[in-house]
Amino acid sequence: MHTIYTNCRYCESNCAVAVDVKDNKVVKISPDQKNPQTWKDVCSKGLTAQELVEHPARITAVMKRVGDQYIEVPYEQAIDEIAAQLQGLINKNGKDAVGYYYGNPLGFSAGLTFSLGFFEGLGTNNRYSVGSIDQNNNHVVTHKVFGHQFIPMNPDVENSDYMLLIGMNPAESKFSWLGAVSNGWEKARTAMKERGAKVVVVDPRRTTTAAQASEHVTIKPGNDWALLLGLVKVIFAEELYDQQSLNKLAAEQIDQLKTLSAGVELSTLSQRCGIPSDKIQEIARDYAKAKAAMCLTQTGVSMHDTGTIGHWLGLVLDIITGHLDQKGGRHWEPGYVNLSKFAKDDMKPETVSRVRQQPTVMGYRSLAEMPDEINAQGPGQMKALIMQCGNPVISGPDGKALEQAMDKLDLIISVDLLQRESHKKADWLIPGVHWLERGELNTSLAGGMDTPLAQYSAQALQPPEGVHQEWEFFMDLALKMQVPMLGRKGVNTTVRFSRWLAKVFNKPDWAFSPLMLSKLMLLADKKVSWKQLQENPHGVVYADKAYGQLDELLKNAGESIQIAPAEFVAELKNLLSVEDEVDSAYPFTMIGKRNLSMMNSWQMDLPNMQKREQSNCCELHPEDAKALGITDGDKVKISSPLASIELNAKVCDRLQPGIVCIQHGWGSSVFNPKASNEISWQGGVNKNVLIDNKRIDPFSGIPNLNSTRVNIERL
Repeated sequence: MHTIYTNCRYCESNCAVAVDVKDNKVVKISPDQKNPQTWKDVCSKGLTAQELVEHPARITAVMKRVGDQYIEVPYEQAIDEIAAQLQGLINKNGKDAVGYYYGNPLGFSAGLTFSLGFFEGLGTNNRYSVGSIDQNNNHVVTHKVFGHQFIPMNPDVENSDYMLLIGMNPAESKFSWLGAVSNGWEKARTAMKERGAKVVVVDPRRTTTAAQASEHVTIKPGNDWALLLGLVKVIFAEELYDQQSLNKLAAEQIDQLKTLSAGVELSTLSQRCGIPSDKIQEIARDYAKAKAAMCLTQTGVSMHDTGTIGHWLGLVLDIITGHLDQKGGRHWEPGYVNLSKFAKDDMKPETVSRVRQQPTVMGYRSLAEMPDEINAQGPGQMKALIMQCGNPVISGPDGKALEQAMDKLDLIISVDLLQRESHKKADWLIPGVHWLERGELNTSLAGGMDTPLAQYSAQALQPPEGVHQEWEFFMDLALKMQVPMLGRKGVNTTVRFSRWLAKVFNKPDWAFSPLMLSKLMLLADKKVSWKQLQENPHGVVYADKAYGQLDELLKNAGESIQIAPAEFVAELKNLLSVEDEVDSAYPFTMIGKRNLSMMNSWQMDLPNMQKREQSNCCELHPEDAKALGITDGDKVKISSPLASIELNAKVCDRLQPGIVCIQHGWGSSVFNPKASNEISWQGGVNKNVLIDNKRIDPFSGIPNLNSTRVNIERL
């Protein structure tokens, strides 16, 4: 038996793990206690990662659909046939005939650049990402305010005196979201106990985090923007702002915000968000006067059609109080590879979608729009879909509409470890590798750590014989179709030449790969060397934590902070002009929740997760249960204008009356293509079928996943 030190790559926390291996089998996965920081809160997802590697329905060979069956096909043959099929559709219908969707796991793989690079070279506009489910509004806001689409902000928990956590449950989903703090919630609890730091959690549900925080403030789902505008209003009205910070901003934009906030009564904002005016005033005063503070708006804010405005106002709050990028606040860390600068230099003009004219985000359309782009005939209509590490029928809104639209496609290709709900009619199943089976330096997380840390994620297992890494599949397709990888001339020639050299001199590492690209990026930034990473398998802390680096980034890029983008101001005025009406036919608001042991929709098929299926229920308040004649455990029907589902009721006082809670991610099936495509497992009920794919955030395209109106009745 031998031990490999690597990282879990299920989320951006990047927890360090020690993997005991014998005969290419995992004996045990445990926290790597020699790592400087990222191991203390490693969760069961990483510690049971071998369950996916060893899944009985895992795809370990290229599978081609022939009639109602799948047959194994040699990899090279698959490349030839798929390339010909894609090229035929492009020749007949144009480049937009080929669509692409990637899911959450790809974001934590160094092969991301190569997968996306194929479609960049192909030139299709039909590109979709999981970011349109929960995070795109972050990119929209940083783009409009800072001129950069990608700026991870790391919370400086250890030095903060006041933490305002809105729509965030780190006790059950970690202290990370486009910026990670290892063992963050325990550090926050320590700060409360030892330093008297205040942690205020704003959430419609009394989560584990809310129960352990200094204070829990309940809010009406989807109205975070009203609370934040109220805080901004009080700070301007009582002159609690930081004048030095305001001096860096355009005076006319500050005047716009002052005038806008002064023009609305605090009582109106209180009514909209459900928080008393005196509580809003108290939070604003305490926050502004705190020596070190941070406002974190996370997925609970994002997953509404008002999410972009909520994130923007949270950023405004930090800026005008002088807390942004300061000690004890959210700070930007360039990392050992400056991805913010890389994304800025590579940024292309955003376009709008063909059917709805919805803006793209980082070049990708909203998943909510995919059915329209398949159904609407004419130039640009999607005819083929390649899915990588994603299950959009389950993860997105109104999966029934997407599933029906996908029936009209001429070609469906799935690149994944398992055949899930979205892939059940795939024409091709391309096997992938698990992170335990690949070694990589994931530069996309280079600046996403609270303390500057770099670690090479070593390969612990050999993948099944004949299984190629996903990026190789897209690279081989690009070479076969003569698609310029990364959209740049000369890359394909470099790849071919490097492969020739690697073969002639028997040096596999000489072939162009994500790891080679990562090494080149290390050389460019010169923060840490490849030699250092190899000599320190537990990771390298290469610098001290620093603050105020965001100003330097903006200065070097010739940017200044635009605190009041015109589009955001106009949308905020629109929100203020619309009455907050309640539909008597659908009197309840449905929200979601997080669970530390589950990762969105794509791990529900593992034994470690299946035993938690009891969490696939409908929580409701005792008052509502009594009025409806519902008792704990009763079967209930939850309906929206779109559809209905049935679940067991869980009566609890964690919620306010009028709110029901159902966890995101359930409802997928796993198929076994080697056994007549039989269902090997089916997990729960998907709440997203209730969610309208037409009602989305106008900027980010994120659907109303956390504030859909529903009715509930006892069966």
